[in-house]
Amino acid sequence: MRRLTGILFFIFLSSVLVYADEQIQVDNQNFQEYKGRVGVWMMVVSPAHLNYYIHKFYITRKEVEDANGRIRYREYLFIPYSEKYTRELEAEGIHRQTVTTRTNDFIWPLANVKNISSAFGRRGARFHTGTDMPAVQGTPIIAVMDGRVVSTRFEGGFGWTICMEHRDNFFTRYAHCFKILIKEGDYVKKGQVIGLVGNTGTSTGNHLHFEIRYNDIPLNPLDFLPYKEDLAVRHSVRNWK
Repeated sequence: MRRLTGILFFIFLSSVLVYADEQIQVDNQNFQEYKGRVGVWMMVVSPAHLNYYIHKFYITRKEVEDANGRIRYREYLFIPYSEKYTRELEAEGIHRQTVTTRTNDFIWPLANVKNISSAFGRRGARFHTGTDMPAVQGTPIIAVMDGRVVSTRFEGGFGWTICMEHRDNFFTRYAHCFKILIKEGDYVKKGQVIGLVGNTGTSTGNHLHFEIRYNDIPLNPLDFLPYKEDLAVRHSVRNWK
């Protein structure tokens, strides 16, 4: 009887953990996170440009080196904020965005998606293995779930592409990136910026090609992403709020 009670309690606890709400801090244009520091990814073109940000954010060159390794100019560098600069932003009413989601659920890889330019499924003679989301070049792409970066490389028609692995043999792919901000082997948090929207590879405009796969089987992302009432393309399965 005690063994049965223990099993039932474990099942109950597991269900609570799976379906509980969680608060996720999502990266945006002002607040981004990398290697445990909050800051922002910036294109840095010269030593003088870097020194400008060092003074503006009240940090040291060593802090920049700790986040990026060897500093290369005319590249995106992660520039961490000091606590003092963070307080200044918050005093101006600029805060990190927080979203409520269910534990182990995916979140959207772009903020404010209103339109799907190409849905999952048959597209002419080919099968489209993901969902295309139009966005302005440079729009932050965020990780839809905690995971490990499997690859960051140029993949033919997909252009610069990020592949991540997650729990339960789920994988996600983010293609046509303008810039990739993480590297293979990195462990990334849900909501962390990992790249910028672009138009690389075979593409007709700036957008994110996003895939969810189970093992190597492509799945319809709209069956897993949170429901959006105003989305131009309807969710086929997850049609609840």
